[in-house]
Amino acid sequence: MKPSSLRHLDIVGKSSKAKPFQWVVGLDRHQMIITVSDDNPFAGLDQALSVGRSLEQVGALRHFHALLAKGFGFKSLPVPIDDRWYAAEYFPGGVCGTLAGGELVLTALDRGNEAALVLHDFVQSIDPFSLDAGGGILLVDRAGFILMVNREFADILGLQVVEMVGRHVNESYPDTTLSRLPKVMDSGKAEIGEPHQLNGREIVASRWPLIKNGKTFGAYGKIQLREGPCGSSMDGKLSPAEGKQGRRAIAGHRPKALYSVDQIVCFGQTMRDLKERLVRIADRSSTVLLTGESGTGKELFAHAIHAASRRSDGPFVRVNCAAIPENLLEAELFGYVEGAFSGARRGGQIGKFEQAHGGTLFLDEISEMPLAMQAKLLRVLQEREVAPLGSQDIRFVDVRFIAATNCDALALVKDGKLRSDLYYRINVVSLPIPPLRDRTEDVFQLTRHFVDQFNAEFDLNVQGLSSRAWTALKAYPFPGNVRELRSAIESAFNMVNGPFIRLYDLPAPIADLQHSDEPTSINNGVFSLNAAKDLGSRSLQEIMEEIEKDLILGAMERVGGNKLVAANLLGISRPGLYKKLQKYNLH
Repeated sequence: MKPSSLRHLDIVGKSSKAKPFQWVVGLDRHQMIITVSDDNPFAGLDQALSVGRSLEQVGALRHFHALLAKGFGFKSLPVPIDDRWYAAEYFPGGVCGTLAGGELVLTALDRGNEAALVLHDFVQSIDPFSLDAGGGILLVDRAGFILMVNREFADILGLQVVEMVGRHVNESYPDTTLSRLPKVMDSGKAEIGEPHQLNGREIVASRWPLIKNGKTFGAYGKIQLREGPCGSSMDGKLSPAEGKQGRRAIAGHRPKALYSVDQIVCFGQTMRDLKERLVRIADRSSTVLLTGESGTGKELFAHAIHAASRRSDGPFVRVNCAAIPENLLEAELFGYVEGAFSGARRGGQIGKFEQAHGGTLFLDEISEMPLAMQAKLLRVLQEREVAPLGSQDIRFVDVRFIAATNCDALALVKDGKLRSDLYYRINVVSLPIPPLRDRTEDVFQLTRHFVDQFNAEFDLNVQGLSSRAWTALKAYPFPGNVRELRSAIESAFNMVNGPFIRLYDLPAPIADLQHSDEPTSINNGVFSLNAAKDLGSRSLQEIMEEIEKDLILGAMERVGGNKLVAANLLGISRPGLYKKLQKYNLH
């Protein structure tokens, strides 16, 4: 057995008959959990994997969310859960190009190994923006078996995803045609932007070996048709603009800032002070270090800094240092000239430093950058000069650098994972973003913001939260921070059936914080987000009318729409209730 082939890892049995631990999770086309197998073999997942939750809310499986949304199928993809390893399997359902969900199967493995760790880390690092770029994507293990493939790749071969996953890559290719992924793994050298024919189609292919500590554990391939969006053909290679656009998507590059300072929603003094600091430093050129837990909004702050600076008309280039394979990072940052290495595309490639010229380069998860690259980055920060791979041509770059990490930077320096000289060079201005649990005063404002956002997106008119739902929301610590809060409200919008989000509409971890019976007040404990909105800009009469409206809605909901009973509950006549229903357009 080859240790790198996850297909052959032994299965742990639930009994002496070696029946495997297995959990089957049914998902709809939005990756909402609709069914869960009755067995509970996985300690710690019984609450996380519950009906009504989004897969994105299940921490151990969150990185699968974007893959499933793009029609990927996979088998034997490793995932660690509670200090054990499991093989994940999924085949997308649907007809006529429309996704209709599927079943995610988790099977316990007897052990994890280095291959599992490398492949898991790579799959987890795939940037959702690379998926938006389109094209066929394929992942194989060291033995050449297909672990993951999307529908676009399968379509080019005239196959279904289910026909490719689990087979050797060469078994899926047409007769007389062999995949180059095994050769790429043997050579350890990437092949980027190579035009050729596959199944009678003109394509441009790129292939990368997955290497760690000098060992190859698999390979990643991406192909794109050489016909343009209107059927026009390419001239044998991607044009500079097209190639640049594709590389932007793969690295999560955004040419312009998507968020401004005004889009940083906050109420508490801590965050307001942080926004003021942001505005003060934005128009400078000093390097900024953003620190904070995952989900606190570091990327939002990076965009806002760029948008508020004099460089706002220039490019905003994002690089996720953890998402780019180690052997490709230098080429991505510095670029390369034609012939710099085997597989280098004709005409070379401009690097991220040069792409960001005149603008801002955001280095996300900088602590994941290899130490050797940290030394080279330090020189660029100091000298503002780069030389593409294979060239002695020194080029000046006018770039403002923003770095981010979700770890304690000083602790990383002490542990030898972050160079001390680089740390002091990037930590010119430090903006520590506090976790949401330390700024609970912002939960209301953020919730109101997300309710407004999803009202527009889902074409609903949700008025607020019930008191029990609101109490649970305030009590929840939100380990996933603002990102988790947003996901919780989106999840509730998928479940809500009425004008107010109820406790049972919220994801299980939040809803489980409240177990008492429903309040017996007239409005069923409804907390209106709108009633407290813009208090300083509205009259007392307007506020009281909105509270009255909430009371009427609560009463009507409690009695199932019976107007006579609702009127008695409110202590008014039935004609009086009709008038108020007409007044507030509540028919």
